[in-house]
Amino acid sequence: MKDLKCGKKNCTYNKGYCCCARHIEVDKSTDCLTYEPTEKSPSMFEAGSDFVKADYSVDTAVDCNANCIFQKSNKCVANGITVMGESDNATCLTFIKA
Repeated sequence: MKDLKCGKKNCTYNKGYCCCARHIEVDKSTDCLTYEPTEKSPSMFEAGSDFVKADYSVDTAVDCNANCIFQKSNKCVANGITVMGESDNATCLTFIKA
């Protein structure tokens, strides 16, 4: 899946709001288990991550165990997904209950 948007700016795999992980896993509660927060480093520019060029070149495989209309044989078959969340969680917002 090349259209994997990630709103978790502090995730290791986020490059310009695109997920660059080769593989992610979404659990039954729609949480992204691949979410990995980066170490915060002191910066003069808090918006620095907003200016990173988007990387659409990675074709991410998405394993999914949620009861969702896009889940087929534990794989996500959506054209794209969006992951967001607060604090220490990352949740698939594309989830539509089956």
